[in-house]
Amino acid sequence: MNRRKLVRTAMAAGVLTGAAPFAVAELPRTPRDYTGPFYPRGPRNRTNDLIAGKPRTDVLSLAGRVLTPAGSPHAGVVVDIWQADPNGRYKHPRDRGQDALLEEFLYWGESTTDGGGAFTFRTYVPGSYPARPAQHIHYKVWTEDREPLLTSQIYFAQLGGAGRYARSDGTTELQTTDLLRETDTVLRATIDIVI
Repeated sequence: MNRRKLVRTAMAAGVLTGAAPFAVAELPRTPRDYTGPFYPRGPRNRTNDLIAGKPRTDVLSLAGRVLTPAGSPHAGVVVDIWQADPNGRYKHPRDRGQDALLEEFLYWGESTTDGGGAFTFRTYVPGSYPARPAQHIHYKVWTEDREPLLTSQIYFAQLGGAGRYARSDGTTELQTTDLLRETDTVLRATIDIVI
């Protein structure tokens, strides 16, 4: 490489100008979405396995990462989910049909991110209900001190996505993930949450 090419390469990398080398575009932030009327009441289920007995239907293995816009992991934050069961019912006194709840299902839980910002849940695919036909999982991300960082929802592309039911018009693709069949009884979905 001749000297002129070497200088141009060094300048592009920021070596001679003091600029950060190879500036990287930031990841788009996950949009906020509705908390909804059925945020859990009572003692928290401090588990990431929401199925406490024998599953009645397909299990959803939900995994993801919590990242900064620069792509760095948010380690040690709590991802708190709550959702309807496959029949579209929440475990909440304001939701009708509390006598028909699934015994083995916990309806909410939490996972603390590891050093790479990763979290996992074992749950069901949420059912739809008349007020919200878009099947979704609600979540909050908290610091260890319970300072809220984000409230949003996860939607599934194969189930129609968010449609018109998300607050984040135009950016629902950042809340939507694919629902893939892993085995005869397990579905998988992964999503990155950028805060």
